[in-house]
Amino acid sequence: MVKVTILGAGVTGMTIASCLPKDSEITIVGAHLPGDAPSKEWASPWAAAIWVGVHESSPREQAMQLRAFAGLWALAETDPASSVRRTTVTEIMDMGCKADVWYQYKVPDFRFLGPGELPQGALYGMRYSSVVITPTVFLPWMAARLQAQGVRFQRLKVTSLAQLQGMGHDILINASGYGSKTLLDVQDSAMLPVRLQSAIIKHPTYQGLHIHRGRDYYSTQFSRLDGTVYIGGIIEYGSDDVSVTEDGRDLIFRRAHQEQPEVFTSPDAQDYDLVSDHTGFYPMRARDKGGVRVEKELLGSQKVIHAYGQHAGGYVFSFGIAHEVANLVAEFMDQIPATSTPVRPARLS
Repeated sequence: MVKVTILGAGVTGMTIASCLPKDSEITIVGAHLPGDAPSKEWASPWAAAIWVGVHESSPREQAMQLRAFAGLWALAETDPASSVRRTTVTEIMDMGCKADVWYQYKVPDFRFLGPGELPQGALYGMRYSSVVITPTVFLPWMAARLQAQGVRFQRLKVTSLAQLQGMGHDILINASGYGSKTLLDVQDSAMLPVRLQSAIIKHPTYQGLHIHRGRDYYSTQFSRLDGTVYIGGIIEYGSDDVSVTEDGRDLIFRRAHQEQPEVFTSPDAQDYDLVSDHTGFYPMRARDKGGVRVEKELLGSQKVIHAYGQHAGGYVFSFGIAHEVANLVAEFMDQIPATSTPVRPARLS
């Protein structure tokens, strides 16, 4: 049996816990825990929470994303209470080229759009099957499943990894996300915040997932299982400002109307049943400084595995990072590394 402490109770920390051997003794610690009221200091509840491939990814990162896709795809079929559901994605691109789409034909029903299906100015587009998640449902659902398997949750404000060495673990997993920028014995300067302003409206009939990406333009609209639609968005790299701007809100709705006027019939935000403004930030690790960090380290007397920095948020990498971490746990314990083939998370069976 291995004793593991995981710092971070978001989607990354919990999917890691779900993929460790069932006889592991696991404690997840964090200042914020699943079921808490959403806090702007915690990224997981505010995520868009869809699976879309990150174009500028290393081969290792691509493998992690595909493993995450496999895990989420399976949950959509076997555990509908998780809120994970399958949907069809339409992506329109005003930049890059088809060769950037490394996941072409690796996800179900993939095809490039024909010229007659593209809006004016678009370079290319694609359509494929993927998944969408409702974070406020998924996070408590995952926590309940883990607790039923014996995983413990502990609320704790942590300022350094050294602070945790009295927990009695064999291995400490750092899934603290943006916290890795401020932890005294990590202080990863490559971590950057990405501000995301969006809106949630009631729209029980829309079932699509539409994305349009440009060099200075981003618009997305997608439905969730609870009858709401997520509309975005304003993306600002390097900003952790979580305030809502009216100009940003107006721009979001104008773009939604421009993209799908048959669905979003008005460009005016006041014409919609607004549930909430949805502004937060997610952490990423700069690509030119190594990108996603999944590696082991001896830090003082502790065996540490770092797992953070994923672009596009924790859901896109979720079970992929979890399998990488499980392999590193096995290496730390002088075991044969686990297979990297996507499998159903051990603790959710």
